[in-house]
Amino acid sequence: MITRPLDLNYRLRPPPRSFDWVHYVNLVLIVMFFVFFGSRFILSPAIVVESKDFRLPPRPADRISYVAGATVISIKANGQIFTDTGLVSPSQLENWLAEKIKNAPGASLLVRADAAVTIEEIARISDLARDIGFTQVSTLIAPEKPDPALHLNATPVDP
Repeated sequence: MITRPLDLNYRLRPPPRSFDWVHYVNLVLIVMFFVFFGSRFILSPAIVVESKDFRLPPRPADRISYVAGATVISIKANGQIFTDTGLVSPSQLENWLAEKIKNAPGASLLVRADAAVTIEEIARISDLARDIGFTQVSTLIAPEKPDPALHLNATPVDP
């Protein structure tokens, strides 16, 4: 070689040690990042509901957050829809919502529903309200049976 005649081989630095294992560790860390943070539980913005008997989990009364709604709709378990003007049919509801948003642009809507009302019905009314122009649509689902122990004015009865 070219270094042999001048004996320059002893003046060269030794070849660097192999750090190939660092690249493998880096590759493993990248793969682990995508496995743990690419989970469908983290990336999924919704819950898959495959049953018609789906119910939202109950919340204790001290954890309920109250939302003020300028416009309130109540949905009963038998499908009746009540507004501030009384009972409305599902076909009249769109006109009633359009009239409310025309009188108060940017209003919020509170949808109160019984526990037996299906999620599909609540979602249909919420989507209709958003399409018409309500800026915020909140949902309040009443518990199936009110617990008398949760009332603050309840007094214990001695037998």
